[in-house]
Amino acid sequence: MRRLNRKNNEALKKLNDRQRKVLYCIVREYIENKKPVSSQRVLEVSNIEFSSATIRNDMKKLEYLGYIYQPHTSAGRIPTDKGLRFYYEEMLKISKETSEADLAVETFKSMPLADPEKVLFLAGNLLARLTEGYVLIERPNTRDLKILRVMLIPVSEDYLIFSILTEFGVSKVTPIKTQERLNWEEIERQLNFLLRGRTVGEVLMGKIESLKGSGFLRLIESLIGETVERYLDAGLENLLKDETLTLEDIRNLLEEVKDQKFLESLVGEGITVRIGREIGRKKLEKFAVFSGKYFKGESPIGSVYLFTSKVTKYDRNHRVFEYILNRLSEYFTSTSRR
Repeated sequence: MRRLNRKNNEALKKLNDRQRKVLYCIVREYIENKKPVSSQRVLEVSNIEFSSATIRNDMKKLEYLGYIYQPHTSAGRIPTDKGLRFYYEEMLKISKETSEADLAVETFKSMPLADPEKVLFLAGNLLARLTEGYVLIERPNTRDLKILRVMLIPVSEDYLIFSILTEFGVSKVTPIKTQERLNWEEIERQLNFLLRGRTVGEVLMGKIESLKGSGFLRLIESLIGETVERYLDAGLENLLKDETLTLEDIRNLLEEVKDQKFLESLVGEGITVRIGREIGRKKLEKFAVFSGKYFKGESPIGSVYLFTSKVTKYDRNHRVFEYILNRLSEYFTSTSRR
């Protein structure tokens, strides 16, 4: 990616300010209308005060440098992946140089404090709706969660409720049948002494000697060792409505995202955006993907992926994506301290 950015920077040095404006205008106009852009259209929608002939010459240079291409003779121009990358980088510069624009995004004030699954569901659907893309959110690994409390609650002579509360408010509850009368209050105290502050993974790996071979360890294994889908998704219908994508494109995407190593390869430092060929998969060259991590304090606990057509509103999508990552990090950091 660094090598690719270096090449782009070298090519950009060959452009003057007017040519940059022409390129930015072509990409923005194509994203808005999804039609090839002519030199006349550039003049109509911009404040560039030069002749149509000058703009045509600029477009020839942009085409030579690989930023745009002409689908057929006498047609306007369409941005290449390189042109889309230029637009995204320029958009980032503009957003940094101006004050933070108001973002019409629903806040997380209504986030249920004790239900991270609902928080992730809300975040995924909000991100998908506002970007018109397809979202994957990685759930925090249950094995990394610390146990906060164990509760044994008798409900009758023969039954009691066994409950484990972990970080982020994740709780697991199951009824168990008892065949003898024991001091459940004392057993609960001892279990809390042994388990509180330990991670679920430590317990399941048998690192607590006094629990080895016990019925409680088997109960804990069955309760919190259950398989959970690693990702939740949202917004597939958005891709189905996108006129720049075919059903075959979408099938290819759904097949590729089954590859865990592929997803992990998309994530870098901060927010990473890959456009078309930059994704590294031939079948996904019509897509752009935004990826990033959300945190508990300084520790990453999950990744978020946003897939859209590469003809998309990069400025809007970047701001919304960043907003969602920040809100998730704030939520999981604050709930882990409760």
